[in-house]
Amino acid sequence: MKCILALKALYEKRESAMKLGLFFHKFKKRILSMTQDRQPEITSECMQLLRLISEHYVGVFSSMEYVFLFQFVYAAYRPMATAAGELICKRLLAPPPQEGFFGQNPPDEFDRNIQNMKTLIDFYLQGEFHRHVPYLVDGLWDAAPALVRNWECMTALLLEPRGGRQALTSQQERVLIEILVAAVRQAAEGHPPAGRELGKRAAREVDGTRRWRERASMSRHFVKVLPQLLSKFAADKEKVTPLLQIPQYCNLDVYDKDGLGSYLDSALLELDCLVQRHSDVAVLEACARAYGAYCCEGGSAHCQAAPACSRLVDMLVDALTPLLDVFLQHEKQGQFLGHHEMGRICSTLRRLVAFYSTHDLSSWNLYEKMDSLLTLRRHQGSMPTEVIHCALQCTYYALLWQIVAATDRLPPQDALLDLRRRLMKFCVACRVYLSHQSKVLSEKAFILLCDLLLILSHQGPEDTGLGLLFFVPDHILQGKLLSFVREHVFLEESGSEGPSRIYKEDDADELHELFHRRNMLAVFCKLVVYNVLDLSAAAEIYQFYLKHYHHFGDIIKETMTRTRQNDRLRNALSLLLCLQQLFQKHMDTYGLNYDPIELICGPFYSIRLLARRFALTLGFDRAREAAHLIQRRGLAYAFSEAPVAEAEGGRQRYPNLCFLLLLAEFSCKIPPAERGTALAHFQDSIPEGVPSFGEGDMNPLLVYRKSLMKTDYVPQTEEEEEPAANPFDAICKESKRPQELPAATCSTWTPDTLASSSAGDREPRTASRGRKSKRDIFDVDFLSSEDSDNSSNEDVDVEGISVQGGSD
Repeated sequence: MKCILALKALYEKRESAMKLGLFFHKFKKRILSMTQDRQPEITSECMQLLRLISEHYVGVFSSMEYVFLFQFVYAAYRPMATAAGELICKRLLAPPPQEGFFGQNPPDEFDRNIQNMKTLIDFYLQGEFHRHVPYLVDGLWDAAPALVRNWECMTALLLEPRGGRQALTSQQERVLIEILVAAVRQAAEGHPPAGRELGKRAAREVDGTRRWRERASMSRHFVKVLPQLLSKFAADKEKVTPLLQIPQYCNLDVYDKDGLGSYLDSALLELDCLVQRHSDVAVLEACARAYGAYCCEGGSAHCQAAPACSRLVDMLVDALTPLLDVFLQHEKQGQFLGHHEMGRICSTLRRLVAFYSTHDLSSWNLYEKMDSLLTLRRHQGSMPTEVIHCALQCTYYALLWQIVAATDRLPPQDALLDLRRRLMKFCVACRVYLSHQSKVLSEKAFILLCDLLLILSHQGPEDTGLGLLFFVPDHILQGKLLSFVREHVFLEESGSEGPSRIYKEDDADELHELFHRRNMLAVFCKLVVYNVLDLSAAAEIYQFYLKHYHHFGDIIKETMTRTRQNDRLRNALSLLLCLQQLFQKHMDTYGLNYDPIELICGPFYSIRLLARRFALTLGFDRAREAAHLIQRRGLAYAFSEAPVAEAEGGRQRYPNLCFLLLLAEFSCKIPPAERGTALAHFQDSIPEGVPSFGEGDMNPLLVYRKSLMKTDYVPQTEEEEEPAANPFDAICKESKRPQELPAATCSTWTPDTLASSSAGDREPRTASRGRKSKRDIFDVDFLSSEDSDNSSNEDVDVEGISVQGGSD
């Protein structure tokens, strides 16, 4: 840092900078590599230094080197992104010089901004960078405010007629709309997008009065041009959908203050046309949210927007009612409607579902119509999947709005009993559709059921009124939810990589499928975190922690962290139960096999690796109680079953004695001062006449005993290497066999997955005597950051925007 700051001071003056040409050409590669330093402060200062160098020397960087530097505008560290944005402004967006002495007058500022905006769009399209427009806008927010906050320039480009002088292509229009919406959001919210670190020396937030004026100016502009934009791009759903987000970020009070009421009528008319024109779910939901922004109570647009929204819903309900009557009559008679009529029913239902998610439509009594559809499906057994899908969603929203109304104003007990009956009926319907042959329908039923169970479990039974709505799932329903997660979330990936597969940009369908699986797992884990499900549900999920670490490891780890914050002892019991289930499955599969090679290299070692990871999740502070609980319950489980006689030798062995090898991984969490007490408790727990098997380090009793000892120091000569802290590890180091788990239990732990996971999951090796290992330092830093109580959240996934790699 001192070297870079000293060089910056020299390169800021042209006299000294021109004397450093030979120096820079000698250390050019080194300075370029420092943009990938581990310290983000150094990277930002280095980028500023390179910007200064590029100003003094012509042609100092090649085109590929500029491409390398431009990509840092997507970096996760905001000062680094801003410095890269300044470099982009200097090299790409600078005003062109005047040509010749008698050349034409230079273009005015508006035309220059239009040309710079086109250049920025081409830079985004042609660059092989990450497709994250909000991060590009934030990188240029302070570097080029006259460009990314020039609403007149961007809207003028978008409203340019087809074939005009400044007209854009369709792809350029799509990118410009994304840039426009990202800039509007940042101007309204005043903070960068999620995942971008501000830095230690972040500038102070803009004054509130100034920010309010900028937002008011932005709102006055967009209330005038938004109807024109919606009208021009009404036919393109990919372009009109982001434009519908603009009303959420504008100050709609300008309609009354500035006399812009006519523009409100135009905007509402365009919204009405979009709802009738499109049947795509994304467009309809965006329209519903835009209506919600206009219909906000207390706003100046409420008086005009609320009646317009009511008229639109009336029209949709009036169109749906006769269609449903004819459809139900045909279904009861065993007849079917035509394709055109079914399409009208589905499109109308999609529109109503989109509005029901944002607006309370209880006065239209849609619940009775949707309930008749669901009841008919269960009795008749034939109905289009999309109709059931929309009926489930509409019924779910209707019940939610009724719960909200009951929370705001407590209704009579008869009304609460009727609401409870409806809720239980909907839960039964979702439970039936969990096993539906349609994958889309079964997944939707699963998500709706989990969300509703989470809501109902928080209607405390101690409340005098809403306690009637309290409901928790029974063991049968919990078993169905667990079976659904195992069958639809934790799938066996195709290919050689299996669950460790890393998707690429071309695998769009697979990524979309993975997103849905992650969503379903997150919804289910919420029930675990808030104690809606039993410990067995958490234990079932934890079994897949290592095998599906690449795809679901962050969700499962966050579940462990949240449950640990809620109740440390309950979390410890769930971890112990998970290991007991895996151990029992292993014993059922392989029997009483005490082959030392199998214990070291076989499926049992993968369970031991999982136990090691569980021990790390306990944290460092206040982990002693959880560790003691695991030790006590684990010892009781190890000696719980009666000994079994061997076929040869006539000796008797305890079936669960190898479980002590898993308990040894938690001994490090017991404070050294208390390990003597734990050792005494262990010796007292051993039944009389327990025979030992295995020699030396293969004896589970000996391994567990040594893990509780304060020190295992043995005098040695200079030629000998220090022994491992756990004698079991010394044997494992020499093993080369791949680690596998029993089928349908825990994960397959390979060297590739071990290398890709956290370094803190491996125990540091002790260096030879007389030398100090460098890895110990990094292991301690990692453990202290991962397992402390304060670090409860996973890092935001910004790998798509941050720069990969780094210099040592």
